[in-house]
Amino acid sequence: MLSIIIVTRNTKALLSGLLLSIRQDASLRPLLREIIVVDNASTDGTEEVVRDSFPEAHFVKNSENRGFAAAINQASAMASGNFLLLLNSDTRLLPGHVEKLVSFMKDNPSAGIVGPQLVYEDMRPQRSFANVPSLLHEVVPLFLLKVLFPRNYDVRDKTGLPRDVESLIGAAILVRAALLRALGGLDERFFFFLEETDFCVRARQKGYRVVLFPSANVIHLQGKTVGQTWVEGRIEYAISLYRFLRKYHSEIYCKVFAAIRVVKSLLFLLVTTLLPFLLLGESMRRKYGYYARLLLWYVKGRPDDAGLRSSSLK
Repeated sequence: MLSIIIVTRNTKALLSGLLLSIRQDASLRPLLREIIVVDNASTDGTEEVVRDSFPEAHFVKNSENRGFAAAINQASAMASGNFLLLLNSDTRLLPGHVEKLVSFMKDNPSAGIVGPQLVYEDMRPQRSFANVPSLLHEVVPLFLLKVLFPRNYDVRDKTGLPRDVESLIGAAILVRAALLRALGGLDERFFFFLEETDFCVRARQKGYRVVLFPSANVIHLQGKTVGQTWVEGRIEYAISLYRFLRKYHSEIYCKVFAAIRVVKSLLFLLVTTLLPFLLLGESMRRKYGYYARLLLWYVKGRPDDAGLRSSSLK
């Protein structure tokens, strides 16, 4: 049986769209045991909307923003399904596609985590898998890695066949409940970002497969949940990144990684300052602000409270 777990914070409209898509998927009715919505202290009326319009969902309201990993663990402790579908509130289900994921898991007991092909609303593919952070990815440009190793880095999948990957994007993943509990849940040291990568690494260490299943699609309204706090979100990613590196690598490795990132930040700021016409576009100005904040974050000693927890999403 299937339990659906959704974590939300101040995304009332997005959450309503997701819950409606779940309700409209008739193929889920024989499978679905429960829907659990964990609200990380929303102030936008989310609770009233869920209780009034979606009474089939079990609603849990936290008094503070506990972060994604903690909220998932909170919900999984009360879930009764054999499989847990973990969803961001900015996703939409397509009829019959989650059923494909569940069927694959039933037929492949070595698969511990399976993810769909994430797509935009017009069905263009998004990046649905991730590579484990490493020095290689900091030094070698992504476009070059795509050319050299397209199967490992290119979002476009021409085969449609399931394939093992290092990690999945956590917007929508199906996990075995027993595996999640055996591994002690998601690591709550990751407030937001990389908790799913860490979980995938630990699952593979236990001998389970992490599988991308491209023939199942889930719409992902990418960036809507942190789009208005983009810089804070990127700083939060940096915080999670260094926690991840410290967990799996030596202190020397982490220092080399940090040095490379500092140099890249300095180079970007130097080039754009000397060539200010590059800042005419909004995207470049936003990047300039990010790299300036990132460099300041390094100077301050990489404090843990400089990202989303310092923003309006706190």
